[in-house]
Amino acid sequence: MDLAIEVKDLSYSYPDGFLALDRVSLKVILNERVAILGPNGAGKSTLLMLISGLLKPSKGSIHILGRPIDENIHKIRSEIGIVFQDPDDQLFCPTLWEDVTFGPLNMGLSEDEVVKRGKEALRMVGLDGYEERAPHHLSAGEKKKAAIATVLVMKPKILILDEPTANLDPKGKKELVKIIDNLHKNQKITLIIATHDMDFIPLIADRAYILNKRIIAEGNLEDIFSDSDMMMKAGLDLPTVTRLFEFINEFMGSDKVKPIPLTIEQALQEIKRLLKNPQ
Repeated sequence: MDLAIEVKDLSYSYPDGFLALDRVSLKVILNERVAILGPNGAGKSTLLMLISGLLKPSKGSIHILGRPIDENIHKIRSEIGIVFQDPDDQLFCPTLWEDVTFGPLNMGLSEDEVVKRGKEALRMVGLDGYEERAPHHLSAGEKKKAAIATVLVMKPKILILDEPTANLDPKGKKELVKIIDNLHKNQKITLIIATHDMDFIPLIADRAYILNKRIIAEGNLEDIFSDSDMMMKAGLDLPTVTRLFEFINEFMGSDKVKPIPLTIEQALQEIKRLLKNPQ
């Protein structure tokens, strides 16, 4: 079992003494899709910045691809990329092309390699032909894709997404799901997604950690979302579809629907099954 990320007993306090994370431990396997779920203020963004090397732990250790993060941090940062919640934090050049090629140019790559990487990154997020567009003129969804492209151009083995659906409309969310799915299936990128958007998670993750300064629970999505009491105590809701089928089970006075669906597609299959076997 090759580990992409291993975090042990990680704690972090901000300079004012505020404890953001308390003895957090987790593991992510290579090519896995893992969600970090928690309410606002749970420490999700802090954890992501620690994993990506932007902050240093107060206590504990972080290993990226088998190496301590404090050894050769520049090499590790080339293998792990983070997309922040606000795309404007990553888009600062006059044109999208300048933003996307900024990283490779600073790596000292040849002009041909920079052009090749830039075009490939834009193609992967569906922004071909946007090279000369000004980032501040892009829509929220386009900005999100552009921010992802600025990370993909560095060819990371691990991609971290912080609240990726923030400010996205339904169309933008659907497009984001397709991009994430493609990166996982075709590019074999390990994905870490931090969010409190419960309807989004079943579409792009297989396993989850529940975080609220500490790790409260961990497991596959079916197990995590079947524990509604734990989710409520963690300050989180269930996916809308899952809530609906919980009500159906309560109405029917049984656990006839098991496991409870997490997505619309799963719900449709379950409804077809119930219609064929009403008893």
